[in-house]
Amino acid sequence: MSPSPVVCGSGISPNPLSHEELLLQAVPSVSLVPSQPFRWDKRDSWDALNKNILTPAVRESYLDLSLLEHVRRRGDDVISACPACREAEKDSDRDNLRVFASGAFNCIAHPKDREHNRRIFELVGVRGEKIQEPIENRNWRERRARERQKERDVESLQETAKRHRAKIISRWEWDRADVWESSPQRIDCDLVEFDPRWFIASLFPVNATVWAGEVHESGQQGLYGSRWKSVPEWQNEQQVGPMITPAIWKTGTLSRAAGNIVASPYVVLDFDGLDGRKPKTADEIEAHLRASLALIRWIREGLHWELATILFTGSVSLHAWFHSPPPDVLESLKATATTLGVDAGLIGHPEHPCRLPGHRHVKTGKLSRVLWLQSPISHQPQHL
Repeated sequence: MSPSPVVCGSGISPNPLSHEELLLQAVPSVSLVPSQPFRWDKRDSWDALNKNILTPAVRESYLDLSLLEHVRRRGDDVISACPACREAEKDSDRDNLRVFASGAFNCIAHPKDREHNRRIFELVGVRGEKIQEPIENRNWRERRARERQKERDVESLQETAKRHRAKIISRWEWDRADVWESSPQRIDCDLVEFDPRWFIASLFPVNATVWAGEVHESGQQGLYGSRWKSVPEWQNEQQVGPMITPAIWKTGTLSRAAGNIVASPYVVLDFDGLDGRKPKTADEIEAHLRASLALIRWIREGLHWELATILFTGSVSLHAWFHSPPPDVLESLKATATTLGVDAGLIGHPEHPCRLPGHRHVKTGKLSRVLWLQSPISHQPQHL
């Protein structure tokens, strides 16, 4: 039997995390912005090549890379055609020469041939003073080192999440009856379970401008400007949805562009399948929904995120709305999102539509419905 749910807002976890589970919170948040590879062609100047490709150790090898063919980078090394091989009409793939970060260079077709290396130097070697490392290149190396450390942090966080996932799901099991009982609003009437107007009024302040409609209803020279209304205006509409965004928009907005957002009070986690694999059979869907509820409970009670609502989409996924955590915490979640069954592409994009309750899913015919809903927020206008 699953442990009793905590009292809403108490911030008390009934089962403190073990040391192993705390590892999930211990790994620092990371940036997921990948480094952009540098590509060089013969139109680029030697200065550009020197700035973006050569490390100081490589430049101290005295090879003039502007004389090489098909120069490109692989990690910290430089690869190109071997001039000595090309002189002998070989190396048709133009990838025999390696110039390593250590400063050494070698031909993979003649790895220990000193005469061959001597010929390489005769053809493309630089005689005279060493080329000094410019500040731009030193900054590039430092930035690259930081990026590689972030990549290692991401991998560590993903491995930790996968290693402890089954234990988390088991420990934080959240039976649907317990979900129902712990909801601040009783899910025992159509108003709370299915009404999209009540859903909006429970989540947004009275003076907020909220978008609701079909996914395509945005932009197009203001054709869909009526899709943005205040919370009281939505209460008077007969048709609301089927989609909504977890954002508060500027008054007079005509497009769901991120720049038109005033505030992002919520992040919506779309639990659509562990490791990015969507469940297909009835048994898989049931197991997926149980796992998703356990993970939502763990995020709420174990990581102390403030839950706003849980919505069943009518298909195979659950949408968990949380009050937006700090940006660095949100970035950390992106690293483990797929492992935890969350669609990482939606995180940090409050302009992206998600489902409202009370609408039938086009594939299953099932109604989307609320499983858990916070108490209605203050109906007094809030400063936005």
